[in-house]
Amino acid sequence: MKLFLDTNVYIIGQQIPDSPEDKILQWIGYYDGQCNAKTIISQELINQILRVGKRLQGKDWAAKIVTRIWVNLDCLFIPETEQVLIEAKQILANKTIPREDIFIYLTAKYAEADSFVSSNRELIRQIADFECLTPENFIQKYLC
Repeated sequence: MKLFLDTNVYIIGQQIPDSPEDKILQWIGYYDGQCNAKTIISQELINQILRVGKRLQGKDWAAKIVTRIWVNLDCLFIPETEQVLIEAKQILANKTIPREDIFIYLTAKYAEADSFVSSNRELIRQIADFECLTPENFIQKYLC
């Protein structure tokens, strides 16, 4: 399974033990490296985690999240290629999804994600060609 976890999954999962987000992080091997899925990441996702994490808990806390992603997860990194940038401009011009979500959406799209997990999934679900689930829905479907 190729899985994209939105920024809020990593942040909330670290802030609230035993939350649905934390349970997903446990399942994918975030804490122990026992990977159950290929985790899709991009520079935009990393930047968002660092920015939000720094604002909430400080830069060291945010950096630990990113370090665990790189060290413990089976990552599929999607670079911002010329093709991605062209499509981003088209989406921006069409105002299909909010500016801050464009590269997140394109990362999941170009990685051919099986599932996209986010508390804000409605923004992307409108145009996505992949499954979009809340953390609670993901747990019900895959972890129960």
